[in-house]
Amino acid sequence: MKKIGLLILVLLLLLACTKSNEEIQDEIDPFIYKIGILEEGETLANALMKEGIENGMVYMLVNKLDSLYNLRHAHPNDSFIIKLDTLNIIQELSFKPDQVHNYRIIRDTSGVFYSQIDTLKLVKEIFMTEGEIESSLWQGMSNNGIDPATIVMFTQIFQWDIDFFIDPQKGDNFHVVYEKNMDLDGNFVKSGNILAAKYSSKNYDEIAYRYTNNKNETRYYDNKGKCIQKAFLKSPLNYKRISSYFGSRYHPITKKTRFHNGVDYAASYGTPVEASADGTIVHRGWKGGHPTVNGKTGGYGNTIMIRHGNGYKTLYGHLSSYGKYRVGDRVKQHDIIGYVGSTGLSTGNHLHYTIYHYNKAINPLGLKNVSGPPVPKNEMDNFLSSIQSLQRYFIAGSTIDSTE
Repeated sequence: MKKIGLLILVLLLLLACTKSNEEIQDEIDPFIYKIGILEEGETLANALMKEGIENGMVYMLVNKLDSLYNLRHAHPNDSFIIKLDTLNIIQELSFKPDQVHNYRIIRDTSGVFYSQIDTLKLVKEIFMTEGEIESSLWQGMSNNGIDPATIVMFTQIFQWDIDFFIDPQKGDNFHVVYEKNMDLDGNFVKSGNILAAKYSSKNYDEIAYRYTNNKNETRYYDNKGKCIQKAFLKSPLNYKRISSYFGSRYHPITKKTRFHNGVDYAASYGTPVEASADGTIVHRGWKGGHPTVNGKTGGYGNTIMIRHGNGYKTLYGHLSSYGKYRVGDRVKQHDIIGYVGSTGLSTGNHLHYTIYHYNKAINPLGLKNVSGPPVPKNEMDNFLSSIQSLQRYFIAGSTIDSTE
């Protein structure tokens, strides 16, 4: 009996040693890996050449990769890995522009390169989070574990009614039902859609529901199917403060009191300026608007003007530079049309913003905004059904999983 026990013990030790040797063998990798990230203003081709890859090979790899992923969309900090064998011959190039996709160019056993895309398997989970503002919406939502991308989406839902730079007050409340995309180990990978959101303050209390109609158009609506989205944005940029309001004011350059027909938003140089509504570019260039001072003309400096429906126009002045759109181009709300500067008669970086209605300047801050199209009548039953489903998460805060 003792001999049998001893034999079993010896066999177990042999198995353990064999397993250990296999694990050690698995850890032996005959390849060399060069890992890098793109720097500001650097292309992938430049980065590969810096790693000592010869020009012809770089050209081939980049062109093959570009057929999978448009490298013009590459950004700083995008990562890449070069896999070489012991003879310093490239066996694989991997490029990861995000956490989900890995674009690979691989050499096969015959020396021919082929392309492959690896996509991380994600699980979609739904969460409900609510909280109260102490100092800012950003801080309040961050303190409740909401990721930055979801916070931005939340502000975009209500941006037609709330200016999140000046309107939020201590004690305002937020509720949000949103998706998180997790990997199979339960780690957060990226944000998903906001399915429903609520913002409550002294002067505002609204729930917005995400709904995609039969034409595959996705918008946010209230519980009666009225569109939350409005014709004009509350403000066309992320600004620091309002430096001048609509109405009479003392001009710091002309030294005279004159009527100011717009709102001045102080912002950092180069801050993107968005089209506040859908429309057509009707002016792109230097424009007057103030009296000449010491021979200096063209008060608005670099200016964009957009014509909208129903007799509206918008003007964006003192830009440092323009976006890609030119006179005659159609633009959509949120398209970047220029960047904040201080051209023309200006004492500092800011955007002069005017809304005209049938060529008469009106106060952008007092505009009675017009809602977008409501839920189609023939889809109201479907919409109301989706609302009931989302309200369940508001009340219970439950989560569900679905594979993407």
